[in-house]
Amino acid sequence: MTSMLETFGLFLQGAGWIFLPFLLLPFLCLLFPKVRFFKDLQRNLNVLINGFNIWAGEVVKWLLVLMVVVTAFSVIALSIFGQSWTKVDESVIYMHASVIMLGSAATLLAGQHVRVDIFYAKMSPRTRALVELIGFYALMLPFCLILLWNAQTFVHLSWSSFEGSYESDGIRGVYLLKTLIPLFALMMLAQGFAIAGRAALYLSGHSLPELPPGIEDPFGDEHQEAGL
Repeated sequence: MTSMLETFGLFLQGAGWIFLPFLLLPFLCLLFPKVRFFKDLQRNLNVLINGFNIWAGEVVKWLLVLMVVVTAFSVIALSIFGQSWTKVDESVIYMHASVIMLGSAATLLAGQHVRVDIFYAKMSPRTRALVELIGFYALMLPFCLILLWNAQTFVHLSWSSFEGSYESDGIRGVYLLKTLIPLFALMMLAQGFAIAGRAALYLSGHSLPELPPGIEDPFGDEHQEAGL
């Protein structure tokens, strides 16, 4: 089993190195605006990435309801009946981590993350596009790659021993909990790439792929008339 996991891990690592050059696609769209292949590829990838991350966000959001129910049940069981179950208590941690890690990319797409700058809302659409493009390559891309690189060791060790709870009656799935970290990095990297690609398409004067319903376009609506 361990050797199979190692082989699968090496396969994923190799696939990652192969697809790493694709992260330059937004720059290629900007540098070669007349090359239709780059433009169409970026649009198709944007639709795929946005659709997947929104779907993941819609799925994990229901864990919030389940968290409330489980927490209320746990509190009532302990305070009234004096009963407590470790697996029930730990399940809240798993659900909370899943919501944050698997829902962050959808939150990024929706523009609902807390921004540290106070100027973004007052910027012009073109300046916003520049901020998104530069921010992806200068900040998000290095962060996600470092997180992926550093996570592979402790995730591998956790899977090799099928790490579980320190409590004897706890959930035997800590290795799954730790796997959420590289998944978070991959989903955020993909969503940042999609946003940067959309910014590059806007800056190069192309029409933009349609956003999922309910998502506000940070670059305004005037690009639809100027798009090709």
